[in-house]
Amino acid sequence: MGDKYKLFLWVVILFLSMSVHAQCPDMGKPKLDITFKYGKIFYVNDKSSKDFPGEPYSSVMGLTVTNLKNTVSGSVKVQQIGRDSYCFLLSKLNVEIGFPRIDIYIDKKYRPGSCNYKVIKEHENYHARVHQEGLKFFSKKIEKAYQIALNKLRPVEFQSEQGAQQISLQMIKQVEQDVQPLLDYVQKRLTEENLVIDTNSSYEAESKRCPEW
Repeated sequence: MGDKYKLFLWVVILFLSMSVHAQCPDMGKPKLDITFKYGKIFYVNDKSSKDFPGEPYSSVMGLTVTNLKNTVSGSVKVQQIGRDSYCFLLSKLNVEIGFPRIDIYIDKKYRPGSCNYKVIKEHENYHARVHQEGLKFFSKKIEKAYQIALNKLRPVEFQSEQGAQQISLQMIKQVEQDVQPLLDYVQKRLTEENLVIDTNSSYEAESKRCPEW
């Protein structure tokens, strides 16, 4: 076998070896650990409506305040495929989504135990239930959306094992971008359902339940 042929054969073997390492192997599917928080209700009875959070209120007797929030973190699996080449993929995504707390404000001029207080509390409790039950209704869809987004991820090749944190953040961001339209829709539906009882006719009917306001 001539030297030129040996050199050619060595180059082909080297090329094939590099081609194999140029692509990451199947590293499995990332696992999803998702927790839904439905919010503990806290009643605030020591503020006037003008001191309620948000925009200035003059005629509001009660107010329910909460925000749909999600916290996402993840861990990365690393597989070396060459001397200076590594493959990265999320091994697990941790998601906590929901309402950390639900604050119900009732104007302090209505004392606990009074007819007015009971009517306002009932009204605001409805708003709280809309948030809680709405999130429960959409929970399966949200979980599925996260899983679909995770399944779309593919291993990424990187030249340094120290790049794991950067890769993790990029993959988490990609997942969050995929799921965000659904979360926006959920928030929109919750807002719409809350508006159902915030009408003039609803307020008029409630005002008749107590002798004085």
